[in-house]
Amino acid sequence: MCGIAGIVGYAEHCLQAMLAKIHHRGPDFTGSTALAAMHCFLGHVRLSILDLDPRSHQPFVSDCQRYVLVFNGEIYNFSELRAELEQDGHTFRTTSDTEVLLKWLIREGVAGLTRLEGMFAFCFADKLANTLLLVRDPIGEKPLYYSFTVTNGTRRFAFASEIKSLLTLPDLDTSLDREGLFDYLRFLYTAPPHTLYQGIEELPPGHYLTVDLSDRKRQPAQRYYDLESSLDKAPGMTFAEAARRFHTLFSRSVRLRLMSDVPVGVFLSAGIDSNAILAVAQRASTGSPLATFTLEYPRAQDESRAAKRIAANLGLLNTAIPFTQLEFFPALDRVIHLFDQPFGNSTSIVSDMIAAKAAESCKVCLVGDGGDELLVGYPRYHALEQFAALASWPPMFHAGLRKLLNVFPETGRIAVPARRAKQFAKSLGKPMEEAFLDWSSYLDTPTLSWATGTREVQTGFYQDLVATFRRHQADPIRAAVIVDMKSFVPFNLLQNADRTSMAHSLELRTPFLATPLIHGILGLPTAAKMQSRKKALVTVPFERDLPAEILNAPKRPFNPPINVMLKANLPALKDFILGPTARIGTLVDRSFLATEVNDFSRGMRDNSTLLWGLATLERWLQRAA
Repeated sequence: MCGIAGIVGYAEHCLQAMLAKIHHRGPDFTGSTALAAMHCFLGHVRLSILDLDPRSHQPFVSDCQRYVLVFNGEIYNFSELRAELEQDGHTFRTTSDTEVLLKWLIREGVAGLTRLEGMFAFCFADKLANTLLLVRDPIGEKPLYYSFTVTNGTRRFAFASEIKSLLTLPDLDTSLDREGLFDYLRFLYTAPPHTLYQGIEELPPGHYLTVDLSDRKRQPAQRYYDLESSLDKAPGMTFAEAARRFHTLFSRSVRLRLMSDVPVGVFLSAGIDSNAILAVAQRASTGSPLATFTLEYPRAQDESRAAKRIAANLGLLNTAIPFTQLEFFPALDRVIHLFDQPFGNSTSIVSDMIAAKAAESCKVCLVGDGGDELLVGYPRYHALEQFAALASWPPMFHAGLRKLLNVFPETGRIAVPARRAKQFAKSLGKPMEEAFLDWSSYLDTPTLSWATGTREVQTGFYQDLVATFRRHQADPIRAAVIVDMKSFVPFNLLQNADRTSMAHSLELRTPFLATPLIHGILGLPTAAKMQSRKKALVTVPFERDLPAEILNAPKRPFNPPINVMLKANLPALKDFILGPTARIGTLVDRSFLATEVNDFSRGMRDNSTLLWGLATLERWLQRAA
């Protein structure tokens, strides 16, 4: 795992400034090279995980000197690809996946991208063709940002693993991207190609971008991978067959993600997903004992005691990381530092804590991100059945239900179920695809229009998700999971995982998001995946490996108690968002902001996540000014 950056048309010192900003992604070595004839400089910061020898430092240059590669990520099937290349007569001077990727691209070009299994973002330079090829992995585990600028008639191009690297450039357009803002206000994250910066774009997952350096004109990104067309739907598959398939594919995924020349750990909770990972990893690991890391929450939300017992029974060390509530303004500053723009998922606070501790003894950890999506674990998936049953009821009934539920305050133990019930009732009468997106977001279309004073708030990203659901609406739960895999997973979960881990020079690997596993399971009919037992696809085949207390435990939230933080800082929050110096009021209607703050302060709504997202937006606006 590393960081990459490159520039075309800028002075070399610009690249060094960019690499310094992402040194945390690769503190083991910093390298760069000049492609003088291309007016191009490529750079790399290395976190050494495979083939620790300096021979695998990057930028990596081909034997013939024509090709150069800077690469961030892991190619898990590189041994298979290497064997194929060796049969074709290729020889290797390293044991790294970097050299395999370079030679694979030389032989196959973009046609070979679909054979890559892993998480990656890379730039492949061809000196003879005078081109750069930028590529991002199919699911979006590794980030890649870029910019095109024109200054005094001179076209320039740059790319990097993080936005902060690009922000060092002198001629970047940092004005607000309106479409990025609308996505952020709705989902509390931005979606490619938009960021909140007009001059910075994000390469979408499963896409590549070719830059012809002879004219440096911007070319549209091209799709090389399509999730929906890759799914094996297998309409006649039974649950037993699906469970066997899951066990085989998941076990393979975990084994591949143990590939490392440095110690490997596991983020362990008292939940099913991380314990299934640990069960396979413990059997397959041949190196040093696996270290496990668990967040220690106060009171009922805590899972550390159960995790410690599980680790002890396996003879493994477990490190509990006590949750410490951060102060309001330092927490906001930390989020902006990590993501370089607003990011509303407050889980980043605790992910940052765990990664900081894990990085003291590990360079690689496995994590259960994606398990709830693949295994249909979220309540909103199951709520679709109730929605379908009530959708045909008279509007008078829907209105009555909404009025009844609005009486209940969103406080204490009923806060979460009350909020979800109100959101559910509010969506009745809408098409199912719009209702589901309302449940997955923080502002529905009418509220977003009010908040921004704009009618046209349905961005290209939102419209694509609506269309995705409709294509699969014959099986609504499957449709919902596919929508999440194209949105919430890459742009919320994985962005959070990458930034919070790499800030501490730690690589996170996600076994549930292996493309063969996704292809084999995600497209199956819901009936082939669900039983009365929760997450049956994993609990049934792994029943002997998982303790009873894990199989029978209720699902616990991982989110920090952000509402407690905001209540403790309510006067500061009000002044920060509603005060005379607040910048957010120039973008968002002040009456909307006042309503959100007042409803929270009166305890009628637990909209703390939205308020946290609005606060991070305000902090970013202040720092960007």
